[in-house]
Amino acid sequence: MFKINQDLLSKHKYTALSIVASVGLLMLSFRKRKLNPFESTYRRVAQEIQQKVLTAKYVIQTELKLSNEDKTLILDSSIPQIHKFYESKKFTCLDVLLTFLEVSLEKGFKMGYLNDVNFEDAIQKARQLDQELKSKNYKIENMPLFGIPVSVKDTFIIKGTYQAFGCGAYAQKRSEIDGIQGYLINKSGGIVFAKTNLPQFGFSYESWNYLFGRSIHPQDPTRTSGGSTGGEGGLIAVNGSPLGLGSDSGGSIRIPSHFCGLYGYKPSSKRLIMRGQAKGVPTWDGIRNIASCYGPMSKHFPNLVNMMSALTTNYEQAPINIKDINFVMKQFDEKECYNNNKKYKIGVLRKINLLLPCKANQRALDIAVEKLKAQGHTVIEFEIDQSIFENVFQHVYDVMLGDGGMKGTYELYKGEPWISHFDNFKKATHSCWLWKKIYQKWLKFQDRKRELMIWKAGDHGLSYYENLHITTRLTAYQIQMIQIWHDLQLDAVISPVTAGVAVKHNTAQNCFSGISYTFIWNMIDFSCGSVPITTVQEDEQYYNEQSLFGKKDIEYKVLEETMEHSAGLPVGIQVISKPLEDEVCLNIMRQCGQ
Repeated sequence: MFKINQDLLSKHKYTALSIVASVGLLMLSFRKRKLNPFESTYRRVAQEIQQKVLTAKYVIQTELKLSNEDKTLILDSSIPQIHKFYESKKFTCLDVLLTFLEVSLEKGFKMGYLNDVNFEDAIQKARQLDQELKSKNYKIENMPLFGIPVSVKDTFIIKGTYQAFGCGAYAQKRSEIDGIQGYLINKSGGIVFAKTNLPQFGFSYESWNYLFGRSIHPQDPTRTSGGSTGGEGGLIAVNGSPLGLGSDSGGSIRIPSHFCGLYGYKPSSKRLIMRGQAKGVPTWDGIRNIASCYGPMSKHFPNLVNMMSALTTNYEQAPINIKDINFVMKQFDEKECYNNNKKYKIGVLRKINLLLPCKANQRALDIAVEKLKAQGHTVIEFEIDQSIFENVFQHVYDVMLGDGGMKGTYELYKGEPWISHFDNFKKATHSCWLWKKIYQKWLKFQDRKRELMIWKAGDHGLSYYENLHITTRLTAYQIQMIQIWHDLQLDAVISPVTAGVAVKHNTAQNCFSGISYTFIWNMIDFSCGSVPITTVQEDEQYYNEQSLFGKKDIEYKVLEETMEHSAGLPVGIQVISKPLEDEVCLNIMRQCGQ
């Protein structure tokens, strides 16, 4: 057997220690490189953006000559009001763009809202529109976004920008063309000037990643602005943008809108063409059980209608390479969104047993009910079998984790570390099979039903046969829900957006059931929107609701923490309508928010 020469070791102990320390440091160095292979990418992208920022600041300093009063007037105006400014020659398109740019540069990067930027092209577009506005025959009413600065979520394909999903591996090449959304916004006179932050690959309702950082709440830096369209929500809330475009697979438009006090709208998936975005997973086009869509966000309701008009106009003229040959555009009826003569029958869904809403969210529903009744609508309680929601939400986990261990997600990262928000999912999918069985029995014994849903979904990869069964069941749930609405003669339902309000940083991953109020409607593809209603009052800064689905677990504790020191935070409600009845949903949203 090999023996160590003690005399030799004693004689050269300092040399030996130096060698061991050097090897250790070298291993740590390699480990660090392995964990952060895109650090040079982060620095390069930051330098590129900084150069664009300097150019924009120079233009603002030399050409924006408005008074603070005029700037405030622009920042507080809706699209119809801005269009009146253009028609009266009070402001130019460049005035409006630079006013919002100034706020974006002041707050957007500091608060983690902005990602990539498109300032030079935006300024050039504003100058071009000002020249066209001088033409006597030019009519603004034919272009719903004429001269309006528009920010879009990082995922949208915009010429000259990255579609990085907050990941270094995809910040390598800027797009050479506009996707269909960029094309339609430009054709309607909109000026896309910035891309906004999101969680790494959009898989959380807190927006943060290693490439662009963390989005903070506009009112409380210890909280998130939401996700996955959280950068958009924060930027609009601080007046950095008048209008944003986000995407929504489980609440990604509605949750940040609720957290930040905005209007946010998610159409049903077949209303708008689904091409035009980078793919969150390589198998995204094969996912049919999560009805994702994109839609507008703004402080002002009319801005949502103008964006929907823009996204449903000029489609036939779009280049064939950015269209979908299987998609037929349904005409959008803008006037129906302002129809005060139409009276609706609306149900009130006050709770989902997976996690009950906080007191502030309950009061927001009461306020909305009174508004709707005052405008002549019929409002009834909407109480149905809670097992529908529980079964549909279980399928959320089944679809997310059912590829046999988040394989699609692993393919995307290319060595970049995952944000901590995936830890619960990774444990459920990558633990050994024996531990999975033992832990599931322990969770069942402990009555921790919410956590058990995740571990059941992560138990094994779905077979093709099992996946077809999920698709069939979700279709059946959609038909069942539509039948219930038909029997009750309902036009829409209102509900909480989430169980609580804006959560603290690094807690979203431990309170997934809190967003069951939004995710469920994606799974059965209904149209939904978030409406700002009120704020948390002093006597509502607590959470002590019953736990009707298992014991009081970590998700319950997250809500307890969320409601502490929450006075003044925005509170919204959700409006839900049947698939493709977007004008109905938007009209009710308008009347709830008046």
